Amino acid sequence: MDPKFFFFAGFFLLGAVIVLIPCVVVIGLRSNCPDKTTDSPATSLTASLATTPAATTPATLTTTTATIWNESDYQSNSQYYQSLTNSHYFNQTDNLRLDRLSSPQLHPTDGRSLIYLRRQYHMPDLRGSTTTLHWQDLQTNKNVQLTRPIWGKQDQQFTWIDKNTILFLSNRASSDLTQIFQLTLPDDLSTLSGFIEPTQITNYSLNIDNLLVNRNATRLAFSCQVYANLNIEQTNARKQAELDSGRTIYKFDKLYIRHWDEYYTGLRNHPFVVSINRQTNGIFQLSANPVDVLFNIDSDSPTKPFGDAKAQWSFSASGNSFAFTRQHDEDSSVAWTTNLDIYTVDLRTAGQPTVCITCENIATDTDPSYSPTDENLLVYRSHSVPGYESDQYKVKLYNASLNTKVTLLDDWDRSIQAMTWSPNGQSLYLEIGEEASNVIYYLVNIYTNHSVDLLIDNGTSHNIHPHPTQERTFVFTYDTLLQPRNIYLYSLDSSIQPLTNHNTALLSKVILSKEAQKFSFMGANNETVWGWHVPPAHGTGQPAPLAFLIHGGPQSSWYDAWSYRWNLQSFSAEGYAVIAINFHGSDSYGQNFTNSITGEYGSLPYEDLKLGLDYALRNFSYIDRTRVVALGASYGGYMINWIAGQPEMSSRFKTLVCHNGLFDMRSMGYSTEELFFTEHDAGNYTVYDNPSAYEEYNPVNHVANWTLPMLIIVGAHDYRVPETQGIGAFTALQRRNITSRLLYFPTENHWYWYLIYLSREMLYVLPCVSLRSSLTSILIC
Repeated sequence: MDPKFFFFAGFFLLGAVIVLIPCVVVIGLRSNCPDKTTDSPATSLTASLATTPAATTPATLTTTTATIWNESDYQSNSQYYQSLTNSHYFNQTDNLRLDRLSSPQLHPTDGRSLIYLRRQYHMPDLRGSTTTLHWQDLQTNKNVQLTRPIWGKQDQQFTWIDKNTILFLSNRASSDLTQIFQLTLPDDLSTLSGFIEPTQITNYSLNIDNLLVNRNATRLAFSCQVYANLNIEQTNARKQAELDSGRTIYKFDKLYIRHWDEYYTGLRNHPFVVSINRQTNGIFQLSANPVDVLFNIDSDSPTKPFGDAKAQWSFSASGNSFAFTRQHDEDSSVAWTTNLDIYTVDLRTAGQPTVCITCENIATDTDPSYSPTDENLLVYRSHSVPGYESDQYKVKLYNASLNTKVTLLDDWDRSIQAMTWSPNGQSLYLEIGEEASNVIYYLVNIYTNHSVDLLIDNGTSHNIHPHPTQERTFVFTYDTLLQPRNIYLYSLDSSIQPLTNHNTALLSKVILSKEAQKFSFMGANNETVWGWHVPPAHGTGQPAPLAFLIHGGPQSSWYDAWSYRWNLQSFSAEGYAVIAINFHGSDSYGQNFTNSITGEYGSLPYEDLKLGLDYALRNFSYIDRTRVVALGASYGGYMINWIAGQPEMSSRFKTLVCHNGLFDMRSMGYSTEELFFTEHDAGNYTVYDNPSAYEEYNPVNHVANWTLPMLIIVGAHDYRVPETQGIGAFTALQRRNITSRLLYFPTENHWYWYLIYLSREMLYVLPCVSLRSSLTSILIC
């Protein structure tokens, strides 16, 4: 290879693949302090939107803590970007400097204001983050930061109890452990001149990981990671004894050995339920010892690794019943089944047993949500196919008084992602993936009228929180491929109003692509397949290289959504055209389309990608077909390895990038943790029952055809696609004397975040580069 290739590569795009999953955010324990108010929000949305032993632990601690902090160390992203003189093309560092907004909640009685979470990063070096509570008046747009921002301190999972009270989790405790805190609000927040110091309510020896408060604020539930047969203090003592022993040998008698990014050494997420009361000084206290609902049961609730209390726990309207999701972890079948079940427990009498209300279904049942008005009703999401994590989620309505279940909208072929009750208990807001958008539907009446109205039909909407008194009025978060997440208000008249503007200054100083075009073509089986085209931020007036992105899952999609990892704007801002195909197996196009990938890993999606590339090169004439790079992660990384061994396709690319990709399907079937994933996708076969199902589309069998340079990226704590998959692929490349490089992250998992220097590493294997000089793109071969 011409040595000049390496020289020119040294000027390459400074981050085109930074998008491959952003930066490692190092939490520096620094202090900070921001402005107390922010400007009024942007004026409009984008044009396109329209029973058991008690936990013998100290129950409560009432103390107000003020952590020392250094005001001079704080700078908001608005302050930093306002100080910049010139605009520049957007890059992954800019992406990671964006404030992240979540969990909007309207005032619990009048709905005239809201509180939400804002996560900020240390400017400009990203060496730390902090999450704080913010309040905003919906009439005046007055915005106040309620809690003091301190680097490394994160507020989370709050409940607005009444106009003056918030309960939330935070690691602001002097122990640095996450505990329950109370924030007492003044009657008029608009006049607040300083931060409110929260009061610490609990002082346990373990972190509290989840929090849920019932509607009447008479009970709450929280979770700690405990040993199944020990209480909180006993668990802490055992952990300390194990640490002091210096032993690091683990013994296993069943699966899981490890899951996602942690070894299963006995600690479990257990829900603790406890009564609470308000003292004469207005501060809540725990009025009894918390009860571990799963005591002596080797199982998790919320489920690991991604379950949370908001989705998987629920109190009934009176607070006298508690529902929760748990997995059947008692034996090794947890690794090859997807059987989650919903249990309820009557809290009125101590020692009542938990009752399984879904055990007749051996597929997934999860996310119980009690009616806000009827003690006996709850809805939940349910699969019907055992062992299939991407089966269609349907909504079921359970009536405890009649012991009946009804499937709502049973004729739909879309999967329900989330559901939220209206305050009157008559209707449901539904979040649904539909043709690569996460849209909002309104189920008018769950009892008499199952008609649905489409409220938000584009972009990605989440975190619905209804107005307490006004029908069809709610706050929510919204983002697209072209704009990061903000908080919006949807009103009864269908108007949509943006409420937050924390990232306005940043966005005003970066140059982004202004177009994300959805296109379709005839794919495999002569069926319509969809994709995205994002042109370079500098325009299409000159030939541009192509970044051909392949999503993971595989049962997911490239959504019309902003990403802090694989962000299409990070490529387009570096001068690339971006094509992203939602091939057969992608979700949001109907369940049959999603199911079609089963047993077809290397066929239907591969054909779609070939035809999609044909379409892009034929219809977007500015793309330089001689400078095309393919990049993929997880299943997308599998497809990179598959393409590498198929000369008819690999010959169309200059280089390949594989992030945590599958290399040897047979080995994967024995080494991944979630066996249900590989077994179902192979056609419901184990490796030993039908080896050919794993060998038919196995990239390792085609290494003799590999010729392209490749960058391989792995995380040592990735237990979904174990590191040996990437190491094996790199070994094959090196043995064949193919230009290649392995980036190995010893502390990261399947979703690791890595530093900007990744762009330089990518240069090692990319023979064609895009060198940006000033605001123009100079393309070099």
